[in-house]
Amino acid sequence: MKHILQVLKFEYLTCVKNKAFIITTVLILAAILLSSIIPTIIMSVGESDDKNEQKEAPVICIENKVYDDEQITELFKAAYPDYNIDLSDEDISTVKAKVNTDKYIFAVLIDDELSYTFVTKNNSLMNSETSIISTVLINAYRMNKFSEKGVSPADTQKILSADAKYITITTGTDQTKNYISTYILMMILYIAIMMYGQMVSQSVVSEKNTRAMEMLITCAKPSHLMFGKVLGSGLAGLTQLLLIIGTAIVSIQSIAANTLPPDITEMLSLPVKTAVFAVIFFILGYFIYAFLLGALSSFASRSEDLNTLTTPIMMLYFIAFMIVIICMNSDSLDSTLMIVCQYIPFTAPVAMFARIALSNPATYEIIISTVIQALSVYLFGLFASQVYRMGVLMYGKPPRITEILKMLKEQHKNNKGVSA
Repeated sequence: MKHILQVLKFEYLTCVKNKAFIITTVLILAAILLSSIIPTIIMSVGESDDKNEQKEAPVICIENKVYDDEQITELFKAAYPDYNIDLSDEDISTVKAKVNTDKYIFAVLIDDELSYTFVTKNNSLMNSETSIISTVLINAYRMNKFSEKGVSPADTQKILSADAKYITITTGTDQTKNYISTYILMMILYIAIMMYGQMVSQSVVSEKNTRAMEMLITCAKPSHLMFGKVLGSGLAGLTQLLLIIGTAIVSIQSIAANTLPPDITEMLSLPVKTAVFAVIFFILGYFIYAFLLGALSSFASRSEDLNTLTTPIMMLYFIAFMIVIICMNSDSLDSTLMIVCQYIPFTAPVAMFARIALSNPATYEIIISTVIQALSVYLFGLFASQVYRMGVLMYGKPPRITEILKMLKEQHKNNKGVSA
């Protein structure tokens, strides 16, 4: 344990003192703070501009040949409160010219009770004006029909403006509130596990390239070096992750909360439970992949060989991440695929985290998944130590995965023969 702690301390200090690590941390924290401060600045500038400059409201032209002018004006003002309504009897060519020169934002020529001509300069795919105008005409038509039946205008307005009120009771997890924060944390978990796992790989190859490994291997056991490296880099990664999550929480709750709408602030808010499990599954996921990446990296004699050896592991994690994202977007977090994935060591860190954050898994599921991941960390650590012992002193072309497994099998047989 003493040797592991020495390696851990050395690796941790090497990581946190690394210029790239410090610059990355500072840039990420600065980006989080700026993203929360900028909306405040923009809103304050916008408010001052609004005070200093009174902008003219856009004008909607209405040619009404059917309904009462006062009635149709009121209905359009209710639908477009920030617009001026201009009743006109100009010919259509004049109206088109004024729309084209932006004097009118658009024009509505009411031809019949439920028929109109819509004149606009640019008709985009996202244009929803015709839907709003149709609703206005339908309401005008209904008001007239109600009036013919003897219903007063006040009662007609009350009937047409009636709206249903509802209360939502969520017995499980409210996905509408947690989705965005969970999605952000999923991305952070994915990037963090990949980045810190690669950090272990780069450290192993760097020491091997400089022949420092030959000296280290005489001072400590390969297993001590492997566990110390993984633990040290993981602790550095956890330090950075906690700084990022902590800064994000403080920014959202203190700065952005004063400028963003309550609904958006609530969606961005990070529940304590979700943050705690994000840290837990980062630690478990990091160890699972870092041990494998560190072990395979020990066979690389050059940095160029590193990608060839580690790509299968990186692709495995990418596939696991994409499965979870697809299930999140398709509302399939409780599907058989996700339930299976939460128990597989390679997919469990992201699958179980997503289910905890956005679904309502049973307590025993969380416990079983966590225990499986913890046992996997221990077993992968032992496996990585065995592979690392073989790989650190091997130079030349890196072996294939099948060749590594054969060497491990032979080594296991030799160890049995020696013990016998």
